[in-house]
Amino acid sequence: GDSFQPVSKPEDIFTEGRSDEFLNKWRIPYDEFILDLDNQFTRLFDKLESSGLLDNTWLVFTSDHGELFERGIWNHSTAALYQPVIRVPLLIFEPGKQSGQDVYSPTSAIDLMPTLLHLTGHEIPHWAEGSILPPYAASPLTPNKGVFAVQARYNEPNFPITQVSAMHVQDNYKLIYYLGYEELGADKEHLLLYDIQSDPEELTDLSQTKREIAADLLNIIKNRLDESNEPYL
Repeated sequence: GDSFQPVSKPEDIFTEGRSDEFLNKWRIPYDEFILDLDNQFTRLFDKLESSGLLDNTWLVFTSDHGELFERGIWNHSTAALYQPVIRVPLLIFEPGKQSGQDVYSPTSAIDLMPTLLHLTGHEIPHWAEGSILPPYAASPLTPNKGVFAVQARYNEPNFPITQVSAMHVQDNYKLIYYLGYEELGADKEHLLLYDIQSDPEELTDLSQTKREIAADLLNIIKNRLDESNEPYL
């Protein structure tokens, strides 16, 4: 009963052929699960607060991934890396603090570990890739800090990555790179580029009209994949 009207989107190359009617039907119980989780987190928060534990405890609320109810895809069972799968909540509750602060800097799950180590007085290991999140960092995040996401669930873990979904967001542009899936046909790779600031629903692929931007972001992704593959070659 939330009156939400989802935008109708074209089917993706990884579509499962689910109808909009089917997807909208199952979005409702999923949203009810989220509502229930919100209520349960409230119970936990109130209990911690009333017991005094929040006076010296950092509390973090986040998630591993979202779900898809669009483009003929149900849940996160395909290789697609659209925003509903990638964007997750991140709430950090500082001990004893009663006021909130919104942070709009691009962040990633890998930033959470170094942030918590920093906040609790522990040394951050040299191999940690993440950054200390604002407002706790001594200096602002690196300008144009990119955010990556990789899915390679069907790739053999001890071999180079040959089948992968990789995403890189920099500024307002997001590039999705697919490699090695049967659905891609003879090309074996596929690009999608979106301006997620002006087009948050990811309706207009700019990979052909913004070729230079797409090439730059793709080069970054491929370099990172090469770095990851090097020990296995």
